[in-house]
Amino acid sequence: MENSKIKIGLVDDHQLILDGIQKLLSTVEKYEIVFVVNRAREALDYMEKNEVDLVITDVAMPDMNGAQFIKKVRQKNQKVKILVLSMYRTDLVDETEINGYILKESSSETILKKVEKVLQRDTRLAQYNPVDTQNSLSKREQEIVIEIGNGLSSEQIAEKLFLSYYTVETHKKNIFLKLNVKTTAELIKKAMFLGIIR
Repeated sequence: MENSKIKIGLVDDHQLILDGIQKLLSTVEKYEIVFVVNRAREALDYMEKNEVDLVITDVAMPDMNGAQFIKKVRQKNQKVKILVLSMYRTDLVDETEINGYILKESSSETILKKVEKVLQRDTRLAQYNPVDTQNSLSKREQEIVIEIGNGLSSEQIAEKLFLSYYTVETHKKNIFLKLNVKTTAELIKKAMFLGIIR
């Protein structure tokens, strides 16, 4: 990569964020922004045919969330470096599959330093397992989150999903821990942000 530019792709469904990051990275002569897209599928299509050194991706996107996108990238390419750019540091993204995290509130200087650090470091990912969901909500937990979003109480969720009240409460505790939220309002807001509730 000494004689050629470092190829970087950007994925975010907020155009303002995309424009800002693109403008910031374009100030570095050795970086070449090869794609700037709003949808993860467009990024995957580009990466099928072209080499990319680094992808900077959001977590919440309309066609698939960042966690799903990262898994698809990793299934095909272990070498590309992935930086997650998000408002939240979320457990839904398996950190063994990415090379770094940037919060959207970070300063321009912090973002540039993080990008440089990730590109310079010979990061080794933990062994990738495409069925590893230990850091994700289970299907049952996602069902419960959706019903919470529908305004159902634990008793109503238990009845609808044929579970005991105590099982639902246990799932809810795990969900609150995994999503790092303390109130139902926070849970719903974060679940909408992550695309669990549409």
